[in-house]
Amino acid sequence: EILVKMATPPMTVERAKLILKDTIALFATPENKERLLAANEQANAAPEAEQNMMKMQLLVPLITEIAGEKLAEYGLPNVMMGVMQIQMMAGSDPLVAEGVQLLTQCASGNIPTDDVLQAYVEKL
Repeated sequence: EILVKMATPPMTVERAKLILKDTIALFATPENKERLLAANEQANAAPEAEQNMMKMQLLVPLITEIAGEKLAEYGLPNVMMGVMQIQMMAGSDPLVAEGVQLLTQCASGNIPTDDVLQAYVEKL
């Protein structure tokens, strides 16, 4: 028995916008935002020389947990692959570039405010 896996549709600007809208909306929920802020706070409590590594250790798995299932719905196997494919569209569209920047900020511990996240989602 041969299993045929459906190919992931090619990334387009429109598809990237849909994925960003859904993903950023997940980060904006109070529960997820609280979790991101708590992980960032925990990382910032570490000695300064260790803070960046702590952010990677705490935030990246959390972001993967929050966004991974949504990205899988779009046929993207993981967050890294999803961000890479979306980033390829960023040069073609300023809204996609802005969304990539917001995701990058989350991953680095610079969690955007609710107003910033909501304003972005509304632009999409």
